[in-house]
This record gives sequence, C-alpha cells and structure tokens, in this order.
Amino acid sequence: MNGEVLLDIQGLEKHFGDNKVLRGITTQIRKGEVVAIIGPSGCGKSTFLRSLNLLEEPTGGKILFEGTEITGTKVDVNHIRRKIGMVFQQFNLFPHLTIRRNITLAPVKLGILDKHEANRRADELLKRVGLPDKADAYPEQLSGGQKQRIAIARAMAMNPDVMLFDEPTSALDPEMVGEVLEIMRELAESGMTMVVVTHEMGFAREVATRAIFIDEGVIKEDNTPEEFFRSTQNERLKDFLSKVL
Repeated sequence: MNGEVLLDIQGLEKHFGDNKVLRGITTQIRKGEVVAIIGPSGCGKSTFLRSLNLLEEPTGGKILFEGTEITGTKVDVNHIRRKIGMVFQQFNLFPHLTIRRNITLAPVKLGILDKHEANRRADELLKRVGLPDKADAYPEQLSGGQKQRIAIARAMAMNPDVMLFDEPTSALDPEMVGEVLEIMRELAESGMTMVVVTHEMGFAREVATRAIFIDEGVIKEDNTPEEFFRSTQNERLKDFLSKVL
C-alpha cells in the first residue's frame, strides 16, 4: 500500500517509573491501512495506542501526525485529537444525555458543525451503525453491543482521519461481539484508516491489512496477515498464536 503516511512513529518510549512499557517502537500508519495490534496482556499495546493521540505522554521518541510532530512542546493537542477518533473498551457515553446528544455534543461544542448539521450527521451515523431508532434513547436502555456501536458513531461524528480502537469488544458478552466487528469491517471497507488493539484473531486475519505483534515493549513482527498467521519465523509469535488460535 502506497498511501500517504498519516502517523510516523519514531523510537517511541513510555516509562512508568522503572517500568519500561514501550522500549523504542518505530512504525508508520498509512492512509487506508487497517493495522491490528496484537500481543499478550501487559506487553504495551494499549499504551502504544493511547500514545498515538497523546492520552499517554511518551517518555521518548517522537510521533508525527500528517507531517506535524505532535510530541513537540507547542502542539495544540485538542486540535490534533479532532482528527484522531478513539473508541475505548468501556463505552464512556454520558448517561444523562440522549444518544443523539452523545453524538452531537463534541462537534457542536467545538464549532465543527452547527446544531442542525450535527443532528443530521447523527441520524446518518445512527443509520450506518444500525441503530436509527435509538436517537432519543439513553445509554442505560442499550445493550453493551449497542453502546459500543454508538461510541463508534460518536467518534465518526468528528470526521476523523484515523480511528483508534482499544480492545473494543473485550467488555462485551460474546453474542454482542459480532455486531461491533461487523461495523468495524464496514468502516474498513469504506477506506477508513484504523489502528485496532484486539484479541479477535479472526478480525485481524480477515479485515486487517497489517498485523503487528508487540511483546516486551517492542515490535517483534510486522507483516501482512497471511504471513503473520501462516508463516511467521518468530518463535515468540508462534508460541503466542499457539495459545490463542
């Protein structure tokens, strides 16, 4: 894939005291890629993802987003985050707001859309995630899978250039996982650039354009899904896959 580089990560490090969680990660995310981040618990994959929009402040290295170093000292972090959508394990919806208000709040507050435009965009997105009848409902009235689909719609309302997903199905009951993965599959097919920390190996194999294996704070494999799952020469990855497949 020869798309433009959206995220250029150079020697990324993150330390929590003496605990070196990221030990120098270098990679690029190109426009239109769907990159699955895979690894054992505690390997640093969520820390890596959260560093990409500076929810975690890197200890060392640099990150360039669309050619601008966002780890510099004079960066408007909030402006950068408008273009980097984020979907968390827990849905983080505002319980006192309707679903429509959850989706429209940020674009209206930040002046990206006026109220009328935001409502129209919310209706479009609710239709896209298969929940057009839930605009006036409240989060407590939704299932976990529905809440996560709303969280995806909320992130999309900002018209981001890249979407980050931090284990978006891990908090869901098994029967709800498929409905969320299907929305993510449709997003990928529409050309959205996505970085996905996931334990869903089927999604990584079938939807991702690249798979990255992080272990002990470094990238130990970065390959096409076919090579990653079928013919890796990395013994640590072979061992990991033997336990999760």
